[in-house]
Amino acid sequence: MTIPYIALILFFAHPSPVNHLARGDEYYLALDNKHALAEYEQAYRESPTDYATLLRMVRIYNDNGKIHLRNDTASESEYRIALMYADSLAHYYPDSAVTHFWMALAKGSLIPFVGVWEKIAIGKIVKLNVQQSLERDSTFSYPYVIRAIFERVGAQLSWIEKSVVRVVFGENLSGTLAASEQNLKTAIRYDPANSFAYYELSLTYQAMGDTAQAAASLRRVIELQPKNLREKYQQDEARQHLSKLSEK
Repeated sequence: MTIPYIALILFFAHPSPVNHLARGDEYYLALDNKHALAEYEQAYRESPTDYATLLRMVRIYNDNGKIHLRNDTASESEYRIALMYADSLAHYYPDSAVTHFWMALAKGSLIPFVGVWEKIAIGKIVKLNVQQSLERDSTFSYPYVIRAIFERVGAQLSWIEKSVVRVVFGENLSGTLAASEQNLKTAIRYDPANSFAYYELSLTYQAMGDTAQAAASLRRVIELQPKNLREKYQQDEARQHLSKLSEK
């Protein structure tokens, strides 16, 4: 048996992290999160500080948290695992715009599971990471979506809620629906296939009372080809929301 032949056997018997990531990505694009995660976990075991691997671990656990949010009680645990990987990403790659986006999203995803004061504290961390992400890459689409959500939520707070936040935390959480709309349009300008931006834009238009624009944004979500299981679930939600809007 020649040495090159032995090397070939060893290569396929012990795939590199890159091969596991590639296989995981194939499953991910095929909307198969279970097998994608198995491949990503193998890549992580072999290279736990690799940038691409950590990104995929944060992404898939955050995706799974969102999917479980409406199906069962596993959502919070999935989100907390995502945050663990986001912390590792921030530790090893603190200068990446993508790192700060995922830290913002992973941390912000825990807001539904905590009390009011912790929500506000998390909100400050999320806003800081969004700012740091955009400082590193102002053309990165996704942080604008998070910023838009904060603007919309801030616009919908009562004056009492705003006063409490300002007195206790020294933070001004005011926002406007116009700023929310503008941030989402910016996100779409930098990434026209960003289905999350269109989905959030539909919610902002609903808050504005603009049913026609909300419906148009939902139709755009439905038109876009889903790139992963999370987007597929979001597409299903868009159809449901569009159906409800049509009934009004």
